Amino acid sequence: MKEVCYIGLDVGTSGCKASVVDSKGKILASARREYKFESLAPGRVELNPVMVWEKVQETLKEVAAAGYEPRMMSVSSIGETLVLMDEQDRVLCNGIIYLDERGTETMDEIREKISDVQIHRITGIPLNYMFSLNRLLWLRKHEPKLIEKTSSYFMFGDYITYMLTGERMIDPSTASKSMMLDAWKLDWSGELGELFQVPFSRFSPVAPTGTIAGTIRKELALELGLPPELKVAAGCHDQCAATLGSGGVGAGDMAAGEGSSESLNLVAEQEDITEKFLKKNICFEPYVKTGQYLVPVGQFSHGTCIRWFVQEFGWDYQAGYGQSLRDPVREGKSVYDIAGETCAGDAGELFFLPYMTRSKLMEPDNPALGVFAGVDVKADRGKMYRALLEGLCFETRKCFDILETASLPVRQIVAAGGCSRSRLFMQMKADVLEKPVSILKNIDAGITGLAMICAVADGQYKDYREAAGLFVKTGEELKPQRDYREKYLKYRRISQAAKELYQNL
Repeated sequence: MKEVCYIGLDVGTSGCKASVVDSKGKILASARREYKFESLAPGRVELNPVMVWEKVQETLKEVAAAGYEPRMMSVSSIGETLVLMDEQDRVLCNGIIYLDERGTETMDEIREKISDVQIHRITGIPLNYMFSLNRLLWLRKHEPKLIEKTSSYFMFGDYITYMLTGERMIDPSTASKSMMLDAWKLDWSGELGELFQVPFSRFSPVAPTGTIAGTIRKELALELGLPPELKVAAGCHDQCAATLGSGGVGAGDMAAGEGSSESLNLVAEQEDITEKFLKKNICFEPYVKTGQYLVPVGQFSHGTCIRWFVQEFGWDYQAGYGQSLRDPVREGKSVYDIAGETCAGDAGELFFLPYMTRSKLMEPDNPALGVFAGVDVKADRGKMYRALLEGLCFETRKCFDILETASLPVRQIVAAGGCSRSRLFMQMKADVLEKPVSILKNIDAGITGLAMICAVADGQYKDYREAAGLFVKTGEELKPQRDYREKYLKYRRISQAAKELYQNL
């Protein structure tokens, strides 16, 4: 009897990964390929869809060589970025990703026709130039001949699905990152289409996550070594996949993605989405289960701050790692453990504002950059490192405060990603948040989530909650031990002062 298994394919901004996963969540084979941004001019950051597709094929071919016979595949991807194709299915240009600085001037064009509050109310997305609607308006203005040649508009998730099957389909969570989806009707917004003359007939039709888009193209299956009967199910935005793979199945479940950036993804029911979201500029996007929404908050500079500190001030932390921090262990210890061994037990009055970039997810109007405050002659490396970790945790707490103002309770927190390997850091996070934090055992929560989507769509489980019982495994639960409330209030005052200082420079 053939083993029931699936393929989860995660297409990110810096690389793609595919894994074969059995029906109980065990990863049987994996492959990864990396790719780079293309920056043809200052302020421009692009991703080549053709290159990404080539790397996806290489990845799938490698996992296919492991000899398993997967029954279904699902794809998660980055959001926001558009892929333009002509009538011959040729990609016309690179995709403009969220780091690209073009398009701020077209925000005024949007505001001339609709208010910030109204577009947020329709789409769940606070107005921001990084989303697809704004990019489309910029291309119309600056690349009109390119738009004239365009026959089909994709985002990366449905672009890969189309290349796999020849069929068009996009899930609601990915489509929502366009800032053109009606987040309540789970379909392209007729009102926005009329206001901005968006040809939604050239976009993929929207269908719920888990809907079968089609079967892999026969010639592609033969070329890659995959079963010709392999079905492809509509996947989701990568943050949704990671949240599902962390056990996020009910209201109050939070997945804390502890990577280069921190994404705190909270599952909420439709009735939890109120006018308070509009007042706080909180994003909400359709989740994998119809009627549920994902509420993401977080910070762009997270693991980036730790990496910067280790590289610039902790050369001895890295001994044996070469030029990279990707190697997870040295003599059984992660680089986070080694750094933690020199971390002071108390940072005293030393504070660190972890603003390593001017771009801030929750405070887009905050121009402040990174600051060590309270430095005296006793401020050694150990205290500075502890202040850095505390600063990151305090920023996480600020995100929690925003959720509380929107009356969204957090029932459980499951942490995953590279930074979750640091027990010291995760214990500090539990202390600052005043909530238990569990550590996810699954290395790739996103891949696990995609496999769960396949398993439910394939009828192996009645729903995601049942699938999570076998697929999702957590380790130690860290409970609050230390009181940070007084220091957190001081941090809030210092961060506000830094914001005002930079605004007045």
